[in-house]
Amino acid sequence: MKRAAPLLCAALLAMLPLSAFAEDGDRSTVTRASLEVGEQVAVRLEVTTEDGQSVEINPGGPSWNGVELVRVAASASRPAGGKTLHTLDIVVAAFVPGEVEFQPSVTVVAGAEASPRLLPAVKLNVLSSLRPGEPLELSPLPPPVSIGGAESPLLKPALGLGGLAALALLVALAVSIARRLTRRAPAVSPPAASPVPPTLLGAERDIVTDPVTAYRTLASVVRSVLGQRYGFPAPSLTTHELKRRMEAAGVDRWQARLVEGLLEECDAVVYAGYRPAVERREADLTMAREIVEAVS
Repeated sequence: MKRAAPLLCAALLAMLPLSAFAEDGDRSTVTRASLEVGEQVAVRLEVTTEDGQSVEINPGGPSWNGVELVRVAASASRPAGGKTLHTLDIVVAAFVPGEVEFQPSVTVVAGAEASPRLLPAVKLNVLSSLRPGEPLELSPLPPPVSIGGAESPLLKPALGLGGLAALALLVALAVSIARRLTRRAPAVSPPAASPVPPTLLGAERDIVTDPVTAYRTLASVVRSVLGQRYGFPAPSLTTHELKRRMEAAGVDRWQARLVEGLLEECDAVVYAGYRPAVERREADLTMAREIVEAVS
């Protein structure tokens, strides 16, 4: 039975997808191995792929071991030995003190196929912000201190008289305006200008150079069009709440799922530091145009 255990482990490892492991040219380099809790540190990721493939960061997986991705600082690609070397400079932060080992996770995209890959592990020594021997409890607040002096006994009566005087002034002003309006002939009000429809030109301009601004524009335009079309406050609803309101309003479920998926993509880019490939951005822009045209 003991001899069969190594063979069983080897068989299970052989069944795992090869794309989940690091390639020979993959590297993970950290600028500082020792840092305090919550302190940000730069990590350089080097990923080797076939020509024509792109690389996207896949944060939040179990391999990150509690280390949070703060942002992607820079990314570049160059040919190397018949393949393509992708360099991604990211900023991470750890919030659990002690020795932490994590493996950055990325997704290699080749056309319509995406393969996950784990990069070499990185070790961090996360220092606690507490002094040695300091207890892990919050210190009690100091007792309240009395402040000398008291308000004048005439303060509240003065405030009451001031409020009554202001109210009387407002009433008199309203009566005066009403009298003037009744004396004049009613003027014909010009027709209200039709509202300018929302546009995606700004998103189309910034989709490559400034994805955060572009995706923020996509989310704003889609929410505004849905709110005007179905009569609910779409800009103030969460993505999940907006999907439920659309389904309750009789919108096709498939269209509601498209809207939900696009808005979740926008939230990931704007708030979570996610940077999709250029092809993915163009596809999201096309989806936003189709949603706006279908709802308008």
